[in-house]
Amino acid sequence: MNNLPNRLGLSLSENKLQLVELSFSGSEYLLNGLEEVFFDEPLNFESDKETKLFLTIQSAFNEILITSGVSTSEISFSLPLQCFTFFQVPYDNTLLQHDLEDQFQWEFSILFPHKNEADYQFQFYEMEKSIFVQEPKAIVVAMKKKMIDLLYTFCDRNNLILSTVDCNHFAFDKSIQLLNQNMKQGIIGSIYLDDPLISVELLFEQKPIFMKVFPLKDKARFVEQIRSILAKEIPVDLAQYKIDKFYFGGDEVTTSFVTQIEEQLQIPCYPVNPFIQFNTSKGFKNEKYTREKAHSFAAAAGIAFRLE
Repeated sequence: MNNLPNRLGLSLSENKLQLVELSFSGSEYLLNGLEEVFFDEPLNFESDKETKLFLTIQSAFNEILITSGVSTSEISFSLPLQCFTFFQVPYDNTLLQHDLEDQFQWEFSILFPHKNEADYQFQFYEMEKSIFVQEPKAIVVAMKKKMIDLLYTFCDRNNLILSTVDCNHFAFDKSIQLLNQNMKQGIIGSIYLDDPLISVELLFEQKPIFMKVFPLKDKARFVEQIRSILAKEIPVDLAQYKIDKFYFGGDEVTTSFVTQIEEQLQIPCYPVNPFIQFNTSKGFKNEKYTREKAHSFAAAAGIAFRLE
């Protein structure tokens, strides 16, 4: 591999901004920057005006520039689950892109009549028909256009090029793929805690067969909720099809929590450390994050390394 670009990923939550910067040197990507800045007060992505959102993000980014700087102009953003609306609908892969978008907008207007579909941009992931999926479906992700416009404005003001925008969970999935290059066989569970929401995804041979986003009010009922949801929404008895492992990411993940879930599910569970496969550049700071909080940076790391 030659002349590969440096990668810069920012992960935004209601409480903080996280940065992961990867630089290409010789024949490998090195971990070049790792920072997080907490906001003075939490953001509300539904009700806060664009001016407040922008100034809060800009102030945090300025603090990062003062502390460590960045050397990359191309940037990708990972945003919290609260910034998106998720739903699943039957999927016809013979439709043209324009017709698909029309269908998704119509479905959105029926499912969420209190929201204006014209204010959203739609992205989808295909769920192919299988023993786990009775008919082809699309996982549709709707994001408010105001957030996309805000990120373009942020990049323009900071002489950056916006490459990719995605939700924290799908960015987190990239970190899982980097850690587990042999995901092509079996069922893998991917769980992202993004307080107050949690997202659960199952993948079979790297393809999604299930996804659910829901509020988790009581961690003690986590396993009960997961079992109930899977029993209702997966058309086969998963007891006959072993889930190989679950991966966990997000701020709310702790070793004790993951261990407790593993004991209850009797399935191997792992908090994701996205930095295991990276060496660090000369003069790298904040080793404490790679030791103590690596799982909380899994979305920022995943979005930084996405090439598509």
